[in-house]
Amino acid sequence: MFNFVICEDNFNTAVILKNIITEYAGKRNLDYSIKLYNNNFGEIVDFARSNIGHVNVFFIDIVLNEKDSTGLSLAKQIRKFDVMAYFIIITSHPELSLKVFNYKIKALDCIFKQEEDLEKRIRECLDTIVAESSKIDGLILKNQITIKSINGIHTVNLNDILYFETRPGCRLIYCILTDNTCIAFRHTMKDLMKSLDSRFFHCHRSFIINTRFIKRFFRNRQCYSVIMEDGKICDVSRSKWKELLSHVSL
Repeated sequence: MFNFVICEDNFNTAVILKNIITEYAGKRNLDYSIKLYNNNFGEIVDFARSNIGHVNVFFIDIVLNEKDSTGLSLAKQIRKFDVMAYFIIITSHPELSLKVFNYKIKALDCIFKQEEDLEKRIRECLDTIVAESSKIDGLILKNQITIKSINGIHTVNLNDILYFETRPGCRLIYCILTDNTCIAFRHTMKDLMKSLDSRFFHCHRSFIINTRFIKRFFRNRQCYSVIMEDGKICDVSRSKWKELLSHVSL
């Protein structure tokens, strides 16, 4: 499923983008939806969170609601929890284009509204997205992990994993899910990380956390830790603290 999200407060530009996408998706027989927003950031973020696992493509104006670079702030907020999202930045202010790199959102392209080949540039972006997504079996493999536990084989959506932990005196790894399910299995944390994507961080020898579900950071002179959505306190190695903060801010 391709979700094309147009974040543009200029009605004419939004219609142009919608028409280009509709024509392209129709020719490629894509399973898709198109959402149009002007400046309701809360709704955009909620939509993004509820559609992780699909191919989410955001066309974002750098300047939304006449506030400098708020479009990039929106993209950065989405990137924190959706590492697979595509961002195509649209702007009528060439002088602001360099800010795209400063926000570290890994945008696919930055396109000027006044360009004569606007449609061609957008089609090229869509070609890239479709080509990349077709390399994965319906994107499902990229968003799931198969765990062979002591009770059987489980296919788990990465979006549903809060964290993995090891416990003193036990050689098992425990996978904790958002519905409070706990799956125990034999593995090593190092090898487990190879099956996970960039939303996960090996913050301590005993913990691999899903950074989407960090509720709060905590530190004092004695310890570093994060509090997860379920209230669990996960230790963070002193040497990993700055790396974790940098990782989450990407």
